[in-house]
Amino acid sequence: PAGLSAGTFPAKLWRLVNDPRVRSLRWDSRARGLLIDRSLFERELLRPGGAQGPGPHAFRATQFRSFVRQLNRYGFHK
Repeated sequence: PAGLSAGTFPAKLWRLVNDPRVRSLRWDSRARGLLIDRSLFERELLRPGGAQGPGPHAFRATQFRSFVRQLNRYGFHK
């Protein structure tokens, strides 16, 4: 999105949520929140060599809890 530096966590998250190749992340029905399929997310985006399409290492985190901490840092919550 405009105004976000391409390498920042929010920009990466935005690109991945809107990428049809990424099956583990999607908007909720009102496009106000994220829905995450944890097991698929871990295989698709966190585990080295596990990702197809957008590529492995989409985030620096290698564990789901680290990814959740990043979400919390940017104001996301359950």
